[in-house]
Amino acid sequence: MIREMIQSPVLKIAVDENERQQVLRFLQDQKLPVSDITEDTLLYQLRDGDRLIGTAGLDISDDCALLRSVSVIAGAQGKGNGRSLNDQIESFAKNSGINCMYLITTTAKDFFEHQGYCVIKREEAPDVIKQTEQFTGLCPSSAIVMKKHL
Repeated sequence: MIREMIQSPVLKIAVDENERQQVLRFLQDQKLPVSDITEDTLLYQLRDGDRLIGTAGLDISDDCALLRSVSVIAGAQGKGNGRSLNDQIESFAKNSGINCMYLITTTAKDFFEHQGYCVIKREEAPDVIKQTEQFTGLCPSSAIVMKKHL
């Protein structure tokens, strides 16, 4: 009997301009904000072979980070890809000296609660998070702010 090897999607940093542009187009297709993404924003791409199926981003400030742009295409949802993507991002962050992750969401509260994030009051966010464009205007004031200690 011949067995096929099943390969999991691979997470990698979007390093060159072409990869970063692919991620930005993906985010726009997913209706996620991109106007505040800078050269310093770490953009990650989850690839299943040649196909981009998910993204995540990190804006790092001191020992905390804003997790952003987490998205998995509809056809790849419900298969553990979001959890895998998030776990790998958190592992990278922790190994890089990040102690606490924050995020702002209007749609994914339940997903992130299952990942160990808790809802916090907007005023409890540190100043470096409050000063981000996501916090000050890109996300509505009704958006939920969440936090996780790593």
